Amino acid sequence: MSNTRRLSGIAVGALAAVLVVTGCSGDGDGEREKGAEAVSPAALKNCGQVFGEQNVAALRAGLGDGFQLHDRSLTEMKERMLTEAQVWDPDTDKLSRTTFRPCQIEGRIDGEQAWVSASVGWSMYDVTFVTEGKHAREFREVAKGVYLDRIGRSEGPSLIMPCTVPGTRAGQGEELPLRVSVDTDRAAARPVSTDQLLKALAESTRELLGCAEKVTVPEKLLP
Repeated sequence: MSNTRRLSGIAVGALAAVLVVTGCSGDGDGEREKGAEAVSPAALKNCGQVFGEQNVAALRAGLGDGFQLHDRSLTEMKERMLTEAQVWDPDTDKLSRTTFRPCQIEGRIDGEQAWVSASVGWSMYDVTFVTEGKHAREFREVAKGVYLDRIGRSEGPSLIMPCTVPGTRAGQGEELPLRVSVDTDRAAARPVSTDQLLKALAESTRELLGCAEKVTVPEKLLP
């Protein structure tokens, strides 16, 4: 896909409604918890797969009373993302993307509400867009094949990286790369840094989808 088409697609994407897949099913119970004592073991395990068990344990300890998990099936997310990539066609791509939220964590710190939310999906921006032309300055290559969106759009800091999955058209990995984002408030970042959460989310999602490219997500991501 040309840069011109990608640029024009941004305007289309901005006007189009984004389908956000939320809710709870599958691997985790998805029940809205009413306190730390009521946290579902299945949801805890599910979010542990997304953010790493140690990170979730630290968040649970730091967020204290009111700790809640909202998860969805990782199996369903994987199946739907693979299908979306397999039917993708660069010649008819309208830049509509599904956003999945595999784990959202809430709690309170110093009496104030705090949260962490994971977002995963295929990126509107291809690798050429984030590395060449005037818009390239909006992105920073933090490691070979790993690009940080400097703008920090509505879903928080994002990483974009090639991710070729089986059964897709040639060029899918770079023309339809993976995007992962972590939205968190400053209070929630005390027990675990956004860098740690973003790195864990990127690595767990790549493993879940079976991305063909081998990339190393660094420990330090944000300025």
